[in-house]
Amino acid sequence: MCEILYLGYTDLVNDVFDRRTPDGPQKGCITMKASSIAIRRPAGLGLLGLALVLTLSLLVLVAAPQAQAATLRLDGMRTTLTTNTGTTQALWDEGIIPLPVAPSTVSPTTQAARYTFPITTGRVDAKTTAGFIKHSGGLLLARFDAGAWTALNLTKFTINITGAPNLTAIVNGSARVEIATLDLGNAEIKTFTKHGRTYRTVKNVVVTLNATAMGAINTTFGTHLPDSVELGTARVLARVAR
Repeated sequence: MCEILYLGYTDLVNDVFDRRTPDGPQKGCITMKASSIAIRRPAGLGLLGLALVLTLSLLVLVAAPQAQAATLRLDGMRTTLTTNTGTTQALWDEGIIPLPVAPSTVSPTTQAARYTFPITTGRVDAKTTAGFIKHSGGLLLARFDAGAWTALNLTKFTINITGAPNLTAIVNGSARVEIATLDLGNAEIKTFTKHGRTYRTVKNVVVTLNATAMGAINTTFGTHLPDSVELGTARVLARVAR
């Protein structure tokens, strides 16, 4: 007699039978429902042989997923935001200056500005890039009026790549709230290796300030800007941890 052992399938049909012919009984099998993995062994191996087969099979099954990690852990680099020229002009017209919060930096471009926010950590899916990316620094929106400064502080940005991609921030050192939507419709996602390190890039991400962010700006500065404003286009350069 022989037995067919199925790993990862527990709904077994335990009906042992003998196939009989005019010449006498024929070797039978333990029949089981369909599965994708089967191991055949002689019944004479006994319990010790069965235990050895199961142990080796489990080692193979456990080791296989580890060959390629499903999640990439990130440990640094930066997200760069190039502001929309119309939005930049609208803020300037209201006397609002978007300043970088250290260690973020800013550099001028034609009729706009380019801000860089350091990546601190994150985890993203190796295939889809779904996950989160955290940053240090931020933006300080400030205006000097009647001898005093008025400011709105947006720090520690987190990019959330989900079914509804968004950007959250700590507002004035208090609660974390969602301040922008992220449009990845034309995003370019690539992975490359340089000097023995692996990197993941996401380009052409459109960042749009939502009603929460614009409401905070209008309340803080007494302005009447629209409820939704395109802030600019972002590019993520993330380094995968060793």
